[in-house]
Amino acid sequence: MFFLLLPFLKSQNSEDTVVSKIIIEGNNKTKDFIILREIYHPLHELVDTVKILDDKNRIQNLGIFSEVSSELLPLDDGTLVLKYTVRESIQKTPPTIFPTYNESKGWSLNALWVFNNFRGQNQLLALSGSVGGEDTYGISFKDPWILNDHISLSVNIMSILYKNRFLNSDIESKSIKIGVGKWFRDQIKTEISLASESKFFKTKQEFVPYKYFYIYSNIRYDTRDIFWNPGKGLLLSSSFEYLKGYDFKTFHTLIWNQSLSFYINLNNIQKNSVLALNGVIKKKFGYKDRFFQDYIGSSNTIRGWVLPDSTTYSAEPFRFGHEYLQTSIEYRYEIIPKYVTSIGIESGLGIVCYTDAGFIIENGYLNRSDPILFGSGIGIRIPFPIVGVLRFDFGLGIIDNKIKSKTFHFGIGQKF
Repeated sequence: MFFLLLPFLKSQNSEDTVVSKIIIEGNNKTKDFIILREIYHPLHELVDTVKILDDKNRIQNLGIFSEVSSELLPLDDGTLVLKYTVRESIQKTPPTIFPTYNESKGWSLNALWVFNNFRGQNQLLALSGSVGGEDTYGISFKDPWILNDHISLSVNIMSILYKNRFLNSDIESKSIKIGVGKWFRDQIKTEISLASESKFFKTKQEFVPYKYFYIYSNIRYDTRDIFWNPGKGLLLSSSFEYLKGYDFKTFHTLIWNQSLSFYINLNNIQKNSVLALNGVIKKKFGYKDRFFQDYIGSSNTIRGWVLPDSTTYSAEPFRFGHEYLQTSIEYRYEIIPKYVTSIGIESGLGIVCYTDAGFIIENGYLNRSDPILFGSGIGIRIPFPIVGVLRFDFGLGIIDNKIKSKTFHFGIGQKF
């Protein structure tokens, strides 16, 4: 009797059944074609669970849905319907005024009007302004697929006034930037943008103006599964920035940034346990000025170090320069996987244990005399609509095997 049932049991295996129809549910605002172009599972072919998972990840990576699920439904003719169900995240904010904190610029009172998924076509339109630590106003627009096959367009007009933390100078920056991009097979991503920018640096003793053309290009090889919180894959990114001064001061600067990140899933259960590794190098050729210096010791560089001020600039010169090398390792664990609350807000909780290391490059790698900075600590990650994730870290700053500082950091998005 068992052998007589084998053909019947095999016919009930969905992986041996053909998908004859694909449907989408839950997209009240988002146009169907925005989702359909992310679905690669073919019609009239056998079910492929790997392709279904990849489809769900691509839809999730649009950044406009808080939940994505799939289901196979049988039809009378023995084929299956593949149904994708989405739940739209917060799509826009009303004109809102709220306080914000920027680690390097302090507290500001922000006015913001955001249209995420503008016109239901996964476009982003934002009107913004602020007073306080930053005085800003601007408008941004981005369409990740304005033409066929992942050709993107972005436009950004911005004015910013803030104080440099360690040079005690007021910085006024104005820019107009237009960018285009192109993806190749979902893994190779390119971008180029052109801008006209002006920066004015004002101290008690001097006024230094800069006006320049700015060209930015970037190419990435990206195999991450979920962009906002990768569980596996790698991201290799290489970018070049070229600045050519005119009007006030003629200069040429070429900046090369290289970053490599690995994400390794340590288990396959619902609460993901991930080992994440990252290395970054920055090189600058040509004109270098103190007003364009970088520093290490912050939420996006070496965590655990107190943010620098003018006293730090004199006492710890090894934290300031134009070029640097950094590396990080994080162990990430989901205590509460991302879910959607009853009021439609994304929530969840993850913990992170991390160690960072890096140094400013002054005389090359082999002849380097500056010390290596370390930072180590723990943090939490909370999913949040539109921005992806809120990041809170506490760390110890270490140099020469001694604890130099300890501090909290707040950031938007993963460090890498």
